[in-house]
Amino acid sequence: MKTDPTLVEHREQLRKQIETYRALPEFVLDGIGALISRSKLPRNASTQEMEGFPSYWINGIVLTVATFLLGLGISALLKESWTTAEVGFTLWATSMGALALIANKVNIRAFLNTFQGPLLDRIERTADIRDLGNWLSRNFRLKWPLLFGFLAGPILGALLYIGWRLSHGTGNTTAPLHFGSLIAVMLSSIEAMWVGYYLYPFYLMFPPQLHRYHFDLYTPDPSSSEVVGRLSRLLSYILYVTMGFIILLMIGLGFFNVLSVKTLVPGFILSLLVVSPMVIMYAAGQYHLSDVITRAKWKMLNELQTKIEKLSGGDEIPDKDGLDRLSKLMDYHDRIKATPNSALNFRSSLNFLNSLLLPILAFILANLDKVMDLIR
Repeated sequence: MKTDPTLVEHREQLRKQIETYRALPEFVLDGIGALISRSKLPRNASTQEMEGFPSYWINGIVLTVATFLLGLGISALLKESWTTAEVGFTLWATSMGALALIANKVNIRAFLNTFQGPLLDRIERTADIRDLGNWLSRNFRLKWPLLFGFLAGPILGALLYIGWRLSHGTGNTTAPLHFGSLIAVMLSSIEAMWVGYYLYPFYLMFPPQLHRYHFDLYTPDPSSSEVVGRLSRLLSYILYVTMGFIILLMIGLGFFNVLSVKTLVPGFILSLLVVSPMVIMYAAGQYHLSDVITRAKWKMLNELQTKIEKLSGGDEIPDKDGLDRLSKLMDYHDRIKATPNSALNFRSSLNFLNSLLLPILAFILANLDKVMDLIR
């Protein structure tokens, strides 16, 4: 009968398992890179560019051009004539679809590299490593994101195209319908929805997993532990990358008049759907990170309280040495209790609020004339 592998062996097994993972958007980008280089997909997506594999930026540019030319080719076959405004809008939409894939790849790599590195060595229980491995295995399946993209993407693409047509018509008529540009926008929206799917498991559902895992923390001040620092930086990094994408999205929606006075309600709903997951993600992540810190604190505090009760629980008054030790234990107890329960501080909270305001500010600046007309 075989014995269970040791904790170290489980860590190494999970590391090798993590090396093989790619999200669906990464398969799309890396697939284009494989076509460019006429090679197979490298086993480890985190180190592939060091081995001469094409950069995901180059792959994204190729995808943008290919999607745009596909739409242009369909319109040419159907003898549809694009206006200059429609060319700009379609090119922007196809580039945003590719940029969404790039943002997802950057975030997924940051997530996997964080857990593949020293953080994995800080997990104390074999059961937690098994649970993390099973969770990753479930959420890197391609079926559900693929299905979600093909169902929700065309709907989003149609809404964007309708919003653009409403704002670029003459009089009471909308701009003419061109199937080539519509298909290009829909394909880009499918790419964006593939990315949108991963918001749910990785950014909204993973933070609650954190409090289930037992990490080796710095007990005198858990909030200063390497684990807490790495997880907090991961949450902030993902937030800033995603907010950067949202800023470019909001600027484009305003610049190309996809969101205008005629589309206020859809614009408000779209803005809410874009920004809300980021707020929930960051808040949930910090809340559950606080759970990890608090649990480590109370583990240490309970041990100290047990020692204090033993020293002070006798019928007789402790001697001088006992009182001195009791005083030091109580001071140590109070010092640990006073340490922060969260990785957040005033500066990081201010940075988070600023990052939320940036997309709104970008949209207002891109639509300043429309905003002033609306106020009037």
